[in-house]
Amino acid sequence: MKAAFLGKVIEYFNPMQSLNERLKDWYVDRPDNPHDEIKILLLNDPTPLKILFSGHIGSGKSSALNCLTRDPEISRRFFIVQFSVERDLNIFDLTYSDLLLAIGKRLFEEADKAGFALGDRLLTDLERWTTEVSVVKKREEGADVTVKGKISAWFLSAVGTLKTGYSENKEFRQKFEPRVPELIVFINRIIRDIETHPQAGDKKVLLVIEDLDKPPVDVSMDLFLTKGPVLVQPESKIIFTVPTSVLYSGQIKVVQQNFPMQYMLPNFKIKDQAGEKSATAWNCMREIALRRMDAQLIDTGALDYAVEMSGGVTRELIRIIQAAALRAVVGKANSIQRDHVDHAVVKFRGEYNNQLTRQESVEILKEVHKTGQLRSKDEKPMLDLLHNLMILQYPNGPGWYEVNPIVRQLIGV
Repeated sequence: MKAAFLGKVIEYFNPMQSLNERLKDWYVDRPDNPHDEIKILLLNDPTPLKILFSGHIGSGKSSALNCLTRDPEISRRFFIVQFSVERDLNIFDLTYSDLLLAIGKRLFEEADKAGFALGDRLLTDLERWTTEVSVVKKREEGADVTVKGKISAWFLSAVGTLKTGYSENKEFRQKFEPRVPELIVFINRIIRDIETHPQAGDKKVLLVIEDLDKPPVDVSMDLFLTKGPVLVQPESKIIFTVPTSVLYSGQIKVVQQNFPMQYMLPNFKIKDQAGEKSATAWNCMREIALRRMDAQLIDTGALDYAVEMSGGVTRELIRIIQAAALRAVVGKANSIQRDHVDHAVVKFRGEYNNQLTRQESVEILKEVHKTGQLRSKDEKPMLDLLHNLMILQYPNGPGWYEVNPIVRQLIGV
């Protein structure tokens, strides 16, 4: 499926679209993809291991995880529960108890969807528990969305409160968090019922939780640093997506105590540390674009400039081309030219400029450009720059860093 005219380029280059089964032909693998290593680990480690899967926002983690869960060996061995936490919860105000609620909700829903009847004792106990917990929720007149005795409705209501009920969620958390240990017990009972169900075929539960790389740095650090010992208690394999800031903080050794298995989906290393073009990765990025559109719809030089300005981040390339296509259509052009890409880059440079409000951040960026390393007296602003794609990380042994190409003009390098 390729775009044959620019209107379809705008549609197909949706930067928020991960590559599901329908769009799998657009997927382009990359050098240093940890897919095979994660797959072998999942298939051979019998423990309920927890994996942190990192990468820059927009690097293609969701598409890579979709590729992993589509793998015939993985789908044959595991009952896969894959979901985006952003769809259930407010990621900017996320706590460990919120995340555990979302896990319980999704396990219960997926078991039901698969036609797995959970044990009567479990359902009775869980119904009683949700009825008890439901009374701690604040009710507004005419807005009682809690349905006693309906477990799925309770999960939906509780998660819905945490996502949108700003007047309620603080009180709910205060009263609910002491009961988190009970929720974990129920999560593990649901996991056992799924895995021992006659129709499960000896499959083990594999949870794949996406979009945990999107919360602010302090929220992510609280989840995986402070609350890590709680998040590892569900007795199944879990892949958590996490922001790069978690793996590259000074607290990484503490994180590793609970999450020893960590993998990074690297950006496409389109240039080496000396600034020379890396042909393999560069051509992979071109292929990402040309699998979605006819080559005649974009000038070769314009495509190369889009690749260069993307810094090797998949979503950056996608949104540059979409914005350039939009500009071309507005100008009644039949194809994307260099000036259309220039316009897109200037637009996105303005977005980054709006975030670059502290001189301290400018100095950090200049130092990264000069040394290729992450070094700063104050870790938080540096990690924020990494989280917000102003600093990009590239694999090469221990790895090296560079300022996002779009941002460099803003700091005069």
